[in-house]
Amino acid sequence: MTPRERRTLLGVLGFLTFASVYANVVIVPVLVQIAGEFHTTTGQAGLVAAAYGVPGIVIAVVAGPYSDRLGRKVFLVVGSLVMGIGTLLSAIAPTFELLVLTRALAGVGASVIFPNVNATIGDLFAYRERGRAISTVIAMNTMASIIGLPIAGIVAEATSWRVSVAIVGLLAVTAAALLFRLLPDRRPDADPGRARTLYWQILSNRSAVAAIVSSLMGALFWFTWATFFIVFFQQTYDLSLGTASTVGLTMGVGVLIGSQVGGRLGDRIGHKWIVAGSIVISAALLVLQTNLPMPLAAAAALNLILSAVIGARFATNNALLSEQVPDARGTMFAVSASVVSVGMVAGAAIGGILVDGFGFGAVGLFCGAVAVIASAIVVAFVTEEPMDLETI
Repeated sequence: MTPRERRTLLGVLGFLTFASVYANVVIVPVLVQIAGEFHTTTGQAGLVAAAYGVPGIVIAVVAGPYSDRLGRKVFLVVGSLVMGIGTLLSAIAPTFELLVLTRALAGVGASVIFPNVNATIGDLFAYRERGRAISTVIAMNTMASIIGLPIAGIVAEATSWRVSVAIVGLLAVTAAALLFRLLPDRRPDADPGRARTLYWQILSNRSAVAAIVSSLMGALFWFTWATFFIVFFQQTYDLSLGTASTVGLTMGVGVLIGSQVGGRLGDRIGHKWIVAGSIVISAALLVLQTNLPMPLAAAAALNLILSAVIGARFATNNALLSEQVPDARGTMFAVSASVVSVGMVAGAAIGGILVDGFGFGAVGLFCGAVAVIASAIVVAFVTEEPMDLETI
C-alpha cells in the first residue's frame, strides 16, 4: 500500500473505533430517559450499558487467533455491520428486555473490532511508525466522548433517546461499507493449530497474566464511573440532560489530552509506572469529587483532570500489553478486550447497585479500592523490558 492509502485506511479504522465507542457511550446520557420510559430505576437502566459488553467476554477470546487465519477484514466488516444493525434495532425496541437483548447483539459486533484494529495497524505499519498510528486511532475514538456525549444528550433532549441511538447505528453501517471498499483482503500466513499454543504462551507468563488482571481492574474502575457520571452531574447539580451532557465533555477532552501526553511520557520513563500511578491518582480525585461538596465548575474541572490522568493509562497500558508476549500479540489484545468487557459489564452492574442503594460517594470509594489493587498488581508482578528494535 502507498503511504496515502495507508493514511486513508488509518482514517477509516479511526472512524470505525469512533463508531464503536460512540455506540457504547450513547447510552450514558439517556439512562434517565430510558428508566422513565420503561418504569425502572436509573441503576437498573445501567443494564442496557452492561449488555453491550457481555458478548465480548467470550467472543473476543475465541475470535482472536482466527483473525490470523481468515484475515482481519472479515472481522472488521462483519463486526461493524452487526454492531450497526444491533444498534438500529435498539432504537426501536418496544420493551426493556428487547432493548437489553439488542444492545447485546450490538456488542457481539463490537467485541471483535478493537483487537482487529490493533492487529491491522501492526500488519500495515512498521514498528517505528506504529506508535503514531495507534495514537491517531486513540485520538479519533476519544472524540466519540468529546462529540458523541453532548450530541447524544442534546439530540435525546430535543427528540428522544431512540433518535440519538439510531444515529449511531447508521454511523456503524457506514463504517462497514467503507471498510469493505478500502481494506485490503489480506490473509496472514498462520498455522491454524497455533491457537492453543498462543494462549499457553500468555497463561504461562506471570507478567502477562498480571498485566491482564490489572487491565480488568482498570476497566472495572473506569466503567463503574463512566457509565453513571452524566447521571452524577444531573442529580448532584440538578442539571438538564443537555447541560449535563455538555459538562460531560470534560471526560472526553481529558482522555484525549492524557492519552497523547501519557504515551510520549511512557516512552521516556517507562509505561509500567504510568500505568500503575495514573489509576491511583485519578481514583483519589474521584473520591474527592464524589464525597466532597463543591461548586459545579470545580467538579467539572476535577473531572477533566482525573480523565486526563486515566487517559494516560489507556495509551501506556496498550503499549505495556503489546510487549508482554510479542509472539502472541494479537491473541494478547483479544484476551485484553475480553477482560475489558468483563470490567464494562461488572462496572455498570456494580455502579447501578451503588447508585441506587448508597449514592455516588460509595461509587468513589469502591473505585478507589479497585484502583489500589490494580496499581499494586502492576508494581509487584508486571515486568517491562525495552524491545530490541533491531529484531523487529
